[in-house]
Amino acid sequence: MERIRSSPPSVAAWSLPDLARAAIEARSKGRAGPPDDPHSRPAAQPACSNSSSGGPDVPESLDTQPVSAEPLWRLGTAYFSRKVTLTAAELGVFTVLADGPLTAEQLRIRLELHPRGVPDFLDALVALGMLERDGDRYRNTPLSDHFLNEKRPSYVGAFLSAADARWDRLADALRTGEPQNRWGAGPQMFTEQYRTTAAWRNFTAGMDYLNGMIGPPVAEAFDWTSVDSVVDVGGARGNLVAALLRRHPHLKAGVFDLPGVEPVFIEHMTQLGIADRVTFHAGDFFTVPMPAADVLILSHVLHDWALQERQALVSRAFDALAPGGRLMVIDPMIDDDRRGTAGALLTSLNMLMVTPHGAEYTAAEARDWLTEAGFTGITAVPIGVHNTLLSGVRPA
Repeated sequence: MERIRSSPPSVAAWSLPDLARAAIEARSKGRAGPPDDPHSRPAAQPACSNSSSGGPDVPESLDTQPVSAEPLWRLGTAYFSRKVTLTAAELGVFTVLADGPLTAEQLRIRLELHPRGVPDFLDALVALGMLERDGDRYRNTPLSDHFLNEKRPSYVGAFLSAADARWDRLADALRTGEPQNRWGAGPQMFTEQYRTTAAWRNFTAGMDYLNGMIGPPVAEAFDWTSVDSVVDVGGARGNLVAALLRRHPHLKAGVFDLPGVEPVFIEHMTQLGIADRVTFHAGDFFTVPMPAADVLILSHVLHDWALQERQALVSRAFDALAPGGRLMVIDPMIDDDRRGTAGALLTSLNMLMVTPHGAEYTAAEARDWLTEAGFTGITAVPIGVHNTLLSGVRPA
C-alpha cells in the first residue's frame, strides 16, 4: 500500500554533508573549512587507505560522494520527539490544559518548572502537533486531549511511558532472551501484571489506542452484511467491536477475555452507550471453549504466544465456528522476505520484552496455521498501520 511521505526535516546549519561539500570546494581553492571560515588552514593531504592491513578505510579523495549523516540524525531526533511528548504527559501538561488555554508562565507555575527550558519545551510540543498556540496562550490539540489527558478514559500516557521505560532495557532482553516485565508465561503474564481495575484500565486503554487504528478499516474490509454475529477473542474492553457496530449496527457483538477485564469492559461500553449491544464472555481461551459466532477475531493476540499456543488457538477457533464461519487474524505481520518496512520488526522486538515467547510472524506462517487447522479460502490484506488481516473459512 502506497504511503505519502513527508519530506525529511532540514539539518541545522553546517551539517556533516554541508561541511563535506564545503571542504571539497575549499580544497579546489587551496584552503580548508567552510567558505569564509576565518580559521581556515591549508588542507592536509588525505592519508592512504590502510584497509589492506586490517585498519579502518580512509577515503583516498574528498572528491568522492560523502555519506550523509541525515538519516541517523533523523532517528536521533525521533527519540527526542517521543521523549518530549511523554515527558509532557508525565508532567501533566495536557491534563492541566484540558481546563483551558494558559500562557507559558501560567503553565510553568502550575507545573512547578524552572523557567529556562519552558519556552522551547512548549514550542517543541507545538511543532510536534501536540499543542496549539494562539498568541501567548497554549492549548491541547484534539490528539493530545484525547490520548494524553488523564481525565479521559482514552488516556494512554501510562501505557506509552511503560513501553518507553521497557525499551531502555532492550540490550538486557537481547542478551538474555527474557521479557523485561518478568511476569512469567501463560495467562498469568496478564493476571499478575494487572491485578487491579486501574491497572487493567491502563492496559486496555493501550489496546484501544492500537485497535482504534484498525477498527474502521476492518469495518470496511469485509461484507459484514453477510453475517449476523462477531466475537473479538481477547478483545479487551471492546473497542474493536464498537467500531464494527458503528458501521454495521445489525451485528450481534461479543468480547471474550479474562474475568479481570470485565469491570473495565462494562465501564467502557457504558461510556460509549452500547453496553446493551455487546456481551462479555469471561474465560481463559486456552481452557474455556470460544463463544459461537459467525466471525471470530484474533486481533493482536497470536503474537503474544509461542508457536504451539498459536496453533492451539487457531484450532480452538476452528472448533468453535460452525461450517461457513470465518476466522480473522490481525497482527503487525512481517513481510515474507523480511525486507519491508521496519514497523512489524520493531513490534516483534517489543514482544520480546513483554512476553516469554511472543513475536511477530509472516503472513505465510499464519496461512500455514490456518490451513493445518482446516480453514480454506485464506486471504491476506494490509489493514491500518503496519497490520495485516488474514482470514479463512471453516468449510461446509
